[in-house]
Amino acid sequence: MLILLQILLQQQQYPGVAPDQKTSPWWFIGTVIVIVSAIIINQCIIYEIHLSKIFRYLLPLSSSRCAILEERFYYYNRLSKDDQRAFRKRVHHFLVNKKFTSEDSIEITEEMKVMIAAAATLIMFHLEAYYLSHFDAIHISNNELESLQHMHKAKEVEIPWDDFRAGFDSFHDGYNPGLKILAMAFTLEHQLNNLSSKMFRFNRYYDLMQLYKNEAEKYIASGKSKYKEYSEVDRNEYFAVAVEYFFERPGHFYANQPAMYIALTKVLRQDPLGMYTYKRK
Repeated sequence: MLILLQILLQQQQYPGVAPDQKTSPWWFIGTVIVIVSAIIINQCIIYEIHLSKIFRYLLPLSSSRCAILEERFYYYNRLSKDDQRAFRKRVHHFLVNKKFTSEDSIEITEEMKVMIAAAATLIMFHLEAYYLSHFDAIHISNNELESLQHMHKAKEVEIPWDDFRAGFDSFHDGYNPGLKILAMAFTLEHQLNNLSSKMFRFNRYYDLMQLYKNEAEKYIASGKSKYKEYSEVDRNEYFAVAVEYFFERPGHFYANQPAMYIALTKVLRQDPLGMYTYKRK
């Protein structure tokens, strides 16, 4: 695109007409149209938005998908009408933006797609919208939870559907592997995708990790941990577990680790206990 702009600027300086000959205003208008079009196409490429998707982005979430949210997603039903509208929009954009694949034995259903999109939206709802562009696909499988390293290598977020669905069958038992997997994916996105480097505000994320480091080192020193040194601890997995527990059992989290709970409310800009109010970006 920079080369195109250089050529256009050179043509503007040397349009190929005599110095005393007036340049048609239509040439300038055409130049502006070409430049603006080039910028739009470039941005679409950067954000992985194909031109064919633009119209689909403007459409609302279908009524059948809204019904799945209302029936299956507890968090959505607790939102105000305005927040529900914003939540539906983000779910729709996630579905437009992501490709879903599965093993041969699994048929991808609307419930699968909507629930996965809603879980991802839940985590990032009060932050800028990101749609895991580092990953080529959401892969639905019968496998157990994969590691962060596997997701990075495969460039796909693998969702074990039976475990995912079980996590949302009860939203207050502290078990929700779907939230954990997606939080791990967002962590990887935050670290490896330059466009998503500001997904979490650095100082808030750093404060949370520093608090965890202090608590983890105390626990390791007590001799109760399976780790001998803090360097062995997977901090990315801790963040994912913290997000899972933050939404599943916020009261228990706050009672046992109030400082870390408050730090996580600042990172995600939301508080399931309702003690703090953060404006949605």
